[in-house]
Amino acid sequence: MRILICVAHPDDEVLGCGGAIASYVENGDEVISIIFTYGENSRLLQSPKSLAKARIEESVTAGKILGANKIHFLGLPDSTLSREIQDSEIQKKVGDLLKKYDPDIILTHSLDDGHPAHTSVAKLIKAKSNKRKLKARIYTFNNWSPVRSKNIHKPKLVIDTGKYLNKKRQALKAFKTQDPTLGWKYNVALAFLKDYWNGVRHGKLSAEVFYKW
Repeated sequence: MRILICVAHPDDEVLGCGGAIASYVENGDEVISIIFTYGENSRLLQSPKSLAKARIEESVTAGKILGANKIHFLGLPDSTLSREIQDSEIQKKVGDLLKKYDPDIILTHSLDDGHPAHTSVAKLIKAKSNKRKLKARIYTFNNWSPVRSKNIHKPKLVIDTGKYLNKKRQALKAFKTQDPTLGWKYNVALAFLKDYWNGVRHGKLSAEVFYKW
């Protein structure tokens, strides 16, 4: 199978589905990530240009740890992504990439996420997948809350990630530009809390759960 991960920022792919990436790779599947921005505005005390370069390198390193086959950076402006993503040329480019890769499964942000950039990416991926009539099944993840009661009855994809916890942990350590921030530490802690909680719910040590869209 070919798995396509579509996210707004570097590190979103690991926080949201790092264990799933490692699992798919071990099963012999092809995993490709499309990252819409360089996340160049995430640190106030570092220039956007140098931060963008560092974050690209971090995502590439994390991808190698997890075994991902390819990472495609679109390089859209971080601070104005929600607006830039409305541009017809950008939308065509994304549609062309989806058609080119023709994935079996797409993993992307949830509309419940609350982050405008994340929801903008998710809506675009859904719209272009429908327009291009892709065969892909689209599943969403959420980086912010381990419990989404309104998703309980939705079809879900459950990936046993117990054996990949260390790989996910090592991949997240690659994002050194984010490590000093409290927000980053919170996101990492919440990601693993969610994984352990989903593991308990599904009889595993750890699990990543995605909801069919």
